[in-house]
Amino acid sequence: MKLKSRFTKKDKALVRKYLKDLIDNLDLKAKEHHFIVQKRNPNVPIDFYEGTNIYTTLYSTIESDEYIVLSAHFDSVENCTGANDNATGVAMIYSLLSNLKNLKVRNKNVMVIFFDDEEKGLIGSDAFAKMLKEGNYNIHSVHTVDQMGWDKDGDRAIELELPTDYLKKKYSEIAKIHNIPIHISDVDYTDHKSFRNLGYNAIGLTEEYKNKDTTPHYHAPSDTYDTVDFDYLLSTSNLMYSTFKELITEIE
Repeated sequence: MKLKSRFTKKDKALVRKYLKDLIDNLDLKAKEHHFIVQKRNPNVPIDFYEGTNIYTTLYSTIESDEYIVLSAHFDSVENCTGANDNATGVAMIYSLLSNLKNLKVRNKNVMVIFFDDEEKGLIGSDAFAKMLKEGNYNIHSVHTVDQMGWDKDGDRAIELELPTDYLKKKYSEIAKIHNIPIHISDVDYTDHKSFRNLGYNAIGLTEEYKNKDTTPHYHAPSDTYDTVDFDYLLSTSNLMYSTFKELITEIE
């Protein structure tokens, strides 16, 4: 089944079922995080937002209460297929989860979340970040991926959005090995903001949004499968896998 968008309640329900099935295929437990949030904008003709995040946890092989959060939003704007924004992010973190599961030694838990209602103002990530805070989870770091399918100049570069010094160093070291240029940006209006606001060590990863090599199909009906650069997506997925492999096997 092909969806014209991931905007309506009906379409998002189908996507959530699909994501839960993918998680089940990895013999992991898919969970739902339902949220109801009062509107923030007085010009929006509703009283509250209601949605559901999908998440799972890949537990460490060595006893640990520490979690690394890996996430991407699954919703799109109205009348937009959202292939790049943000099916690329969803595909990337699912691929990463699949490969990390095969590691024989993992000293940190990896929590993977697919956010609802990012396009309405980071609603899903904000609700999930608050849930983690209220649950007193020991969070090592938060990594959010949004739009990773455009590379017109072919340099394979990515942007790190507001990384801490620690995360900037980690990604830069691995990127150098992969011969991938790294750019740093000050973008603070994607899902990592929700976690940073609560004091978590958070970072956003994306194509060259501020560096002007980003999709011209942003929030448009033309954001379709055939506009995605899959070689670029693979390159960045490999970079993230190498980085995460080090993060969850490092000796502290």
